[in-house]
Amino acid sequence: MAASLHTTIDDARSSVVPGGTRWPRLDVIWAIGRIEAKQMLRHPAFLLAVVFALLLFRGAIGASSETGLVLNLAWVVGGLAIGTLIGSVLTANVAALRARRDRLLELYGSLPAPPESRTAGVLLGLVIGVGGLSVVVGALAWYAFERLDEDLAAGADPFLFGQYLLSVVALGAIGVAVARWIPTVLGGPLVVIAHVFTGMIWIVPWIVPTDSGIGVAWHLTYVIAVIAACSAAAFLRDRRTIARGIVAASAFVLAVASAVQQTPPGGY
Repeated sequence: MAASLHTTIDDARSSVVPGGTRWPRLDVIWAIGRIEAKQMLRHPAFLLAVVFALLLFRGAIGASSETGLVLNLAWVVGGLAIGTLIGSVLTANVAALRARRDRLLELYGSLPAPPESRTAGVLLGLVIGVGGLSVVVGALAWYAFERLDEDLAAGADPFLFGQYLLSVVALGAIGVAVARWIPTVLGGPLVVIAHVFTGMIWIVPWIVPTDSGIGVAWHLTYVIAVIAACSAAAFLRDRRTIARGIVAASAFVLAVASAVQQTPPGGY
């Protein structure tokens, strides 16, 4: 009987799926990130968001009595920027849900790589995919404004360019965090609706001009803190540890404090 029990224990141990390594491997994260970057840019949620924003801005051009190359270029750039910001939330949210939607969580769980590899790959894909596209759009817009209109070029300063890039990543990180804790495709649209209809986008704006009087350092700190808080929250869903909880809570407190400190003396 003892021998039978020993054999049963040995069989159970041999059938257990080996645990993941302690730290995700960089080559695995990079491979997932490259795939996710392509999937995010090709996903209908991202493409439709960009097209919708362009059509919306095109309607604004048609309703305006002013015309001209510079005005049209400004509206196109604005449409691409808004579409990229909205699309970042939607496509990152869908990407973080892809494994669950395709019922591959058990397959990923059988791999020796830790679950953090999947989350890290999605966040990396967000940076090199949507973030890379934002760099190209911003650089082309900046170059065009420099060549066509000095007034627009003066407004498109490095601070405006930097906060746009960080805001794209921050909104995408929010989409990933929401997907990890609220696994539904409605999570991304709810984030967009909450920004528009609750007035959050006006209370704590993502992108503001330098001449608004906003605290530049505090605003950049706020956006970076949001990225850190949402990324830590997403990793916390993979594996709950005290260190990750402390990082997420600290980044959240820093984001709240920066949001208060960045407000101009007279308001926005």
